[in-house]
Amino acid sequence: MYLTKLLLRDFGKYHNEEFSLTPGINVIEEKEERGRSAIAGFVSGIFFGIRKDSSMGAEEYNRFRPEGQNRYSGMGYVKKDDKSYLIDRTFLSGMKRTSVLEVQSGREVNLKVQDNLAGTLTDTDKNTYQDTHVILQPEGDAPEELEVFLGNRIDTGSGMLDKKKAIAYLEKEKEKNDPRPMIRRLESLNDEIETYDYVDEALEKNKEALRELTEEFAIEAEKRKRVARQIVENEDGTVSYKSDEELDEKLDRIREAENTFGAAKRKDDLDEPKKITDNFLVILLTGLFVIGVIAVIVYLIPFEDTVRKLFIIFTAIFVVITILTGFKDKGYFDDGEGVTPTEEDFNRVLTELEEEKDSREEDEFDITFAKEYSEKKDQLKAEEKELLDKRNIREKLKSEQSQVFKKKTELEDEMKAINLAINTIEKLSGDFRQKAAETFVPYLSEYIAAMTDNAYAALLFDGKNGLSVEGYQGRKAIRELPRDMATKIYLAIRLSMAKHTGGERMPLIVEDMGVLSTDADAEVFLEILNDMEQEQIVILSENDHLRRVLQRRDMNVNYVQLD
Repeated sequence: MYLTKLLLRDFGKYHNEEFSLTPGINVIEEKEERGRSAIAGFVSGIFFGIRKDSSMGAEEYNRFRPEGQNRYSGMGYVKKDDKSYLIDRTFLSGMKRTSVLEVQSGREVNLKVQDNLAGTLTDTDKNTYQDTHVILQPEGDAPEELEVFLGNRIDTGSGMLDKKKAIAYLEKEKEKNDPRPMIRRLESLNDEIETYDYVDEALEKNKEALRELTEEFAIEAEKRKRVARQIVENEDGTVSYKSDEELDEKLDRIREAENTFGAAKRKDDLDEPKKITDNFLVILLTGLFVIGVIAVIVYLIPFEDTVRKLFIIFTAIFVVITILTGFKDKGYFDDGEGVTPTEEDFNRVLTELEEEKDSREEDEFDITFAKEYSEKKDQLKAEEKELLDKRNIREKLKSEQSQVFKKKTELEDEMKAINLAINTIEKLSGDFRQKAAETFVPYLSEYIAAMTDNAYAALLFDGKNGLSVEGYQGRKAIRELPRDMATKIYLAIRLSMAKHTGGERMPLIVEDMGVLSTDADAEVFLEILNDMEQEQIVILSENDHLRRVLQRRDMNVNYVQLD
């Protein structure tokens, strides 16, 4: 499979940049390293898309997104098995779109994996392609990047996945998800909750005591009922005494009678003789005598007859009124109610008063009993409130216990998952190491001698000092080599990996990395590329030595000049 045309509509610094590619060697001359990485990123994006839902994906997405624009797209023509395909992509998040069209038939190809040609036009995944078919200048120190890349590739099968960092991250997550603090809190909560175990039983006893007290009061109160009183239980649970209005009226009458009897008794106790003026006949005769005397006096005085008669008549009326008033005061006109009671009546009233007094004393006793009941009831209610408060505290503790237990379970599950992830990484790492040992590790030194002009011939893994190389100049750690030499070894190893782990043939994108300082270096570089037998090679270079060698060899090379 190879590319025939690319259109970078809006990608990195490029806008509507279009160029054709051919099988074999293509040299894209681009002076800026940023532009070279954009070309490699665009080719990878055409095949596998650019995702933004991971830290590495977000870094790649932001790296190539055009600044200050709301466009991020491009097209690529791919040829595979004599069929041409047009791949049209929009990379912009929220507007992402991928369309694959078979050019000859005009049929749209359904992708097995969304936004990805893997599984449809290729069996290679994005990580493998970038590890084996995209070889660019190291961004940092070449020896350090090579050690990390090789270590990752051997341990995880991907140069981007760092096993050590992954395990270190998981170990930190284990520390954050340690369930032991939750376990200790659970133990503390269990001890606290146990101190309230008696509450339910105590509440039942309190309820039973209150019920018995209420029944006892009801029975006793029924015995003590009197017409003269009412014992009432108020809304707040207290008991009060309510006097009977009929009793009050009766007592008022008895007190009035008692006062009357007392006055009569006091009068009898004086033993005074009755006056003559209390006799009815004496009063009547006296009145007639007064009238007669007045009549005599009137006739002796020389008045006219009419005046004498009027004077006598008014005198008689006055005397009669006076006599009647006297009779009334003596009680002659009373209907019997005001009659002074007899001794028998007085004794009877005294007996009633004693009975009412006893009834009042009984009522006072009933009130005392009610108060005692009320006090006991208040005490039981207070105990009930205290027990209910404790039960609420216990329920809150149980609720917290449930939450802590849930959190502990989640942390334990998280710990299990993390341990499983670590164990899985270790197991997979063993598998990757085995696979690496069978595929590319034995061939990592294949191009070192050629690239270093036989100064070094073999790559060695040193557990203490990292990677080393060995040759006629002896053994030396890559970190101790000059930058150009270390970069040549880096390029040689990456080309070896591309040859032995690349799988199916896909476009190889390789940067000269600025190490082709002589025509001899360019000759060696081309020899290695020729040995790799790639269907399509895209060289990102601005090297005069490479151009001269290619022209001297009269090779069929497709040149693309980008500004």
